[in-house]
Amino acid sequence: MKPKVLLFNTTADELIDVQQHLSASIYEVTAVTSELSEISRAALSGTVDIIIAVTDKRFDQLFSCIQQINLQNPIPVIVFTYEDSRDVIQSAIKVGVSAYIVDGLQAKRIVSIIDTACFRFNEQQLVKEELEKTKNTLSDRKLIDKAKGIVMQRSNISENDAYKAMRKMAMDKNIKMIELAKSIISASEILA
Repeated sequence: MKPKVLLFNTTADELIDVQQHLSASIYEVTAVTSELSEISRAALSGTVDIIIAVTDKRFDQLFSCIQQINLQNPIPVIVFTYEDSRDVIQSAIKVGVSAYIVDGLQAKRIVSIIDTACFRFNEQQLVKEELEKTKNTLSDRKLIDKAKGIVMQRSNISENDAYKAMRKMAMDKNIKMIELAKSIISASEILA
């Protein structure tokens, strides 16, 4: 199944050549619009996989829309424009634009640009997922250490013995260590 592309165009440029190049590739143009609300609706409903925006205006509105999409249902977004302002480029990157192409909408290059943007987007998503996993692991580790400290203090035992006792209890109850740690912390707060 071909990845579905939404073309957002606010310029006077005709995108017939672009659409023809895309239809001959692995990508399928499923919608062409100049309405921001259409971008949001299509992206958030999952009916498109990639957004290509061809625009020289309404950057604040477009970037706000892209930011909302990236918070709720991240997909690759490619912007073609003639605007080369550093501030606009920086804003584009901050909201999650995968590729920002200045003065470069050439139909024959569109497929390789989309490929590159999608590969980059996928790599960034992997990094984000790994970072989130690492944050969660660190947060879990802190809670387990806190619970271990409570067990050490209440039972007057060593750190190693507290960890062994917690691990045994988690295994006996068939729950994860983090769940046990949260229970110990909650019980400690009630009894405090």
